[in-house]
Amino acid sequence: MTTAQQSRPTPDAADTVNASAAQSTSAAQSTSAARTTGAAPDDAAPAPRITLKDLVGDTAAFFRDHWAAQPAVFRASADLTGLITEQEMWEEVDCGLLIRPYFTAFDEGVRTAVSEMTRSRTVVGHQVPGYINPAQIKADFAAGGTFKFSQPEHWHPRLRALVQALAPEFRAELESFVFLSPPGKTAIAAHMDGSHVLVLQIAGVKDWVVGRLDETSTSDSDRYTGGVIPYDRRMEVTLRPGDVLYMPHGTPHSATARIGTSLHIAVTIEEPTPRDLADVFLAGLLGLPEFEALTRGHHELSLAERLTRLRALLTRTLGAADETQVLEQAVRLKAGHLG
Repeated sequence: MTTAQQSRPTPDAADTVNASAAQSTSAAQSTSAARTTGAAPDDAAPAPRITLKDLVGDTAAFFRDHWAAQPAVFRASADLTGLITEQEMWEEVDCGLLIRPYFTAFDEGVRTAVSEMTRSRTVVGHQVPGYINPAQIKADFAAGGTFKFSQPEHWHPRLRALVQALAPEFRAELESFVFLSPPGKTAIAAHMDGSHVLVLQIAGVKDWVVGRLDETSTSDSDRYTGGVIPYDRRMEVTLRPGDVLYMPHGTPHSATARIGTSLHIAVTIEEPTPRDLADVFLAGLLGLPEFEALTRGHHELSLAERLTRLRALLTRTLGAADETQVLEQAVRLKAGHLG
């Protein structure tokens, strides 16, 4: 068990499609893309398994020296360039079947209006909103905007394999995001993410300014309100293909693409919050027969007696809780697997 576990470009002309035809088109494009890029079709070969060790080297040293402490840069021992390519991203755009919120476009922190980057399509006689508008996405990118995939592990086999291979190392919910940025652009001003982040540089060169954890750090995703990250409390690093940047939860950061189109994957690692843990404890309490009995008969008790019995049930629930089980349930709850 690890330390973390212990602490733990052409748009479609037609807007009307037939559902089965859409599936055939998507499959055909995937196969065509594989032949063009030299990559195997999704069902022809298993996706490469890239582990945490491939990204950071000695995992014990990573958790001991860097996890939840300070940012660090590593050189991956595995080839990251095959995880996803810019061509693949544009092929997904041209396919036209991406739907919000699996994608977004923004420039200097300002997101393109959803009404502009999406369009409705007629699918089996039904008007379905939210599909990607390829022409708008390409126009925004040409104007200097950043294009982003959100949680592509839901449909992209190699990114799904990446997330699945990393997940056992953490008691947390893992998600992936892919950023495509033109050179000379800062996608968003300094901000914090509500999770730990592993940045995998796939193509191009990107400069990062990363702050140290201090009293200005916050647990939630938010803009950095301190202005420019102080020079004495930051590190500046240039990522090239194959480089990996780790940023602890709450680390302020910003990034600017420099040479060529920058493509990077961000894997977010979101541990359960105190509220998540409290929700698990509360669910355990509400499921006790004694609590049900107290609920049925509380009219016979004074307020003081109700409080006394409830306090006793809470104390017993907290004292008897299995740490491993609570953490696992909190992670599942956060990932939306319960309820």
